Amino acid sequence: MSEASNHKQFIFNEKIDKDLLISLYEDDYAYMEEIFSITLGQLKPDIEILKKSFENNDLAGVKKCTHKIKPSFGFVGLPQTQELCKQFEDACGSTESASELVSQYTQLYNRLEESIHIIETEHGKLKEFNL
Repeated sequence: MSEASNHKQFIFNEKIDKDLLISLYEDDYAYMEEIFSITLGQLKPDIEILKKSFENNDLAGVKKCTHKIKPSFGFVGLPQTQELCKQFEDACGSTESASELVSQYTQLYNRLEESIHIIETEHGKLKEFNL
């Protein structure tokens, strides 16, 4: 089976920007699998740090952590989540207290959880696809 036909057979989650992934990795699904794995390994602990920082009203820590995780979502085809991180990071820079950001944080955290689930699912599908 040629790589071109493999490309047509792999179906990404509708929330993933497959054109972005193809522009980054062409049709190297083994590399995509590796990127998804590395991204998950980095994001999960960083999101926990973000959560703890927010709970502790550590606005500088929240902003720093949001800045750190933001680009990861571009690597896995989730630019909307990346943009939401950017907006939240910007909001952190224009307020004095994390308590002023509860609504935005809740929206971001829910999106992060959804994005992690999508990345985990796609990683599993890529692993199977690459067997």
